[in-house]
Amino acid sequence: MPETSLAERLRGVERLCLPVWVFDYERARMAFANRAALELWRSPSLDEFLARDYGDMSAATRTRNEGHLRRLTEDRSAYAEDNVTFYPRGEPLHLRCVLSAVELDDGRIALLIEGHLRTEAQDPTLLRNNEALRHVSAMVALLDPDGAVLVMNPAAQRAFGASSTPADWFEDEGVRARILRVAESNGVLREEVVALTNEGPRWHAVEARRTSDPASGRHAVVVHQVDVTERREREALIGAQQREILELSAPLLDVAAGVVAVPIVAALTEARCAELEQRLLPGVVERGAQVVVFDVTGATATNGAGLAELLRLISAVRLLGARPLVTGVRPALASQLVASGAELSGVPMMRSLRDALASLRAPRSPRR
Repeated sequence: MPETSLAERLRGVERLCLPVWVFDYERARMAFANRAALELWRSPSLDEFLARDYGDMSAATRTRNEGHLRRLTEDRSAYAEDNVTFYPRGEPLHLRCVLSAVELDDGRIALLIEGHLRTEAQDPTLLRNNEALRHVSAMVALLDPDGAVLVMNPAAQRAFGASSTPADWFEDEGVRARILRVAESNGVLREEVVALTNEGPRWHAVEARRTSDPASGRHAVVVHQVDVTERREREALIGAQQREILELSAPLLDVAAGVVAVPIVAALTEARCAELEQRLLPGVVERGAQVVVFDVTGATATNGAGLAELLRLISAVRLLGARPLVTGVRPALASQLVASGAELSGVPMMRSLRDALASLRAPRSPRR
């Protein structure tokens, strides 16, 4: 705790023409202001100024203040400079601010800010571009050809930390090298990768392209990242649901010793047959199945590719040493089989699954 109050320690700046104020970031309120600062902020009194609530600051402003406060708290003798636009009473005011750490009466650290009015002409387009970049949710960084960070927008600082480097950003260590190769090739890198953010691993759509550093004239790489985790998770969920639907539309049923039935429901598509193949062929081997009954009673009309996949699957069952049977062929599917010239010789066709099971239970006549 300080031995003297903040007001006593800053008594010497009261009469300065330079605006000086203290911002208590934790409470989002001002803790001190000299007369010049009250005029700059268009406040009629110190009490009114200290009563203002700045809790509605944007995420970008929070990131900026948190970064300054963290660095200045770590080194109490340091100071920082920042060009900031303030809006006293809604009017834009462009200042070069010099910030340092100051201890409040309760021992907490706040920002002591000196405001130097920028008298040079401001380009409205450049100001608006900078403001837009500060508030977008996309993470943007400019790198030199060696991978050093030249600048990061607040979204990137929130995601990775203001002192982080591209080597810290990605789960795949090769992403950094691929990004830096863009500076040499003048190509464009577009990938979706796992990023190691302060919130944990996230899927990011990364785009990197070569540009020029306006301060040095050297090549640089601008890296643009968008969080696509929700989309990836949604796609994964949809994929899992689709696989579950496909499995339910063609389950593997043990209907008798050594007999597996495969009731196929809905459209006989290429995707459904491909998914069925991944489950059926290993299942035939694991179960030691001798007979596989393809029941297509519930199957609707199909396209040529789906039909070809089914015929290929029947052939694969044969190669595994099991005997395929087909039941429940409806007129539309029968017409497609004939039109396709499908080779089904040696594959028994029966009206229903019941008929197939009955034929399997019936004793076979001894061969002569």
